[in-house]
Amino acid sequence: ERMNLFTAINNAMATAMRTDESAIVFGEDVAFGGVFRCSQNLRDEFGSDRVLNTPLSENGIAGFAIGYASGGGTAIGEIQFA
Repeated sequence: ERMNLFTAINNAMATAMRTDESAIVFGEDVAFGGVFRCSQNLRDEFGSDRVLNTPLSENGIAGFAIGYASGGGTAIGEIQFA
């Protein structure tokens, strides 16, 4: 299947979430598809408990990812324009 970078990222996140029930996606506007549309339709498939928006705080996103991962979960955080 031929994909561009954005669809490949979306496909990889969906695959991770299908194969790992602890995987979550979070970041600024990811529940709405994200600014780059890389998380498009993930909330529809996996629900709002696993695909969630965060406040506009890169430090908060990084801290949440570290905390979630140190508890054994798979954290997929998106930081815009880093």
